[in-house]
Amino acid sequence: MIGQYLFLFAMSAKPSDLDNVADYPFRQANIWVQMKTWDAQAMRQVIAAMDEYAKAQPMPIELKPAGIAYFNLVWNNEVLWDMVKGFLAALVMVFVILIINFRSFKWALVSYVPLLFTILLLYGVIGFMGKDFDMPISVLSCLSLGMAVDFAIHFVGRFRLRRIETGGSEALADSLAWTAARPGKGIMRNALLFAAAFSVMLFAPLTPYITVGAFIVSMMVLSALMTIIYLPALITLMQGWILKGE
Repeated sequence: MIGQYLFLFAMSAKPSDLDNVADYPFRQANIWVQMKTWDAQAMRQVIAAMDEYAKAQPMPIELKPAGIAYFNLVWNNEVLWDMVKGFLAALVMVFVILIINFRSFKWALVSYVPLLFTILLLYGVIGFMGKDFDMPISVLSCLSLGMAVDFAIHFVGRFRLRRIETGGSEALADSLAWTAARPGKGIMRNALLFAAAFSVMLFAPLTPYITVGAFIVSMMVLSALMTIIYLPALITLMQGWILKGE
């Protein structure tokens, strides 16, 4: 009966179709188990369950994942790990660029602190919520560095220019207040306008669009607040070291 069924299948289909699932002596066969989803996380769970089952019950068979879901899993792992390495490299490069821009290690470090706080707070909340480091988050990681540090560069640059214009005669608190009131107003307006533009993505039907919108809005608002509130406090606390020699 089995031989008849195989003969009928070979007559009604291409010979290659049968060759894909069984060898010619019909002693070995491929058993396909198909999933109803292309989700990489589901594929990861299937592979873990498959490995556990193979260890608990050794069988003379070879288990291999394949298909679109497995492709998505491998692609995500490769791309996400490259994004993590790129993100760490970008952190170093941003700090080096700050040193070159300000020609000062001290001011580069001061400008770098709001960026670190913004990144740590934002990604900490994402992790606390149980959100995975998926493709939208990984793609935005390097982009967020340049956007988050931009406000600090403007604030520190205008503050130092103000100190030069006044010849250092103006009190530190007055210089910081002027910077927060004048350039700081532009920084906040820029952040709010940018956040408002991306806030429309929060109402998108697709989850990746919502993720991008929420990430950009949070990052812009947090980086602006850190620059306007935290930078003056940090400069005031470390004025003996930062302003020494200027």
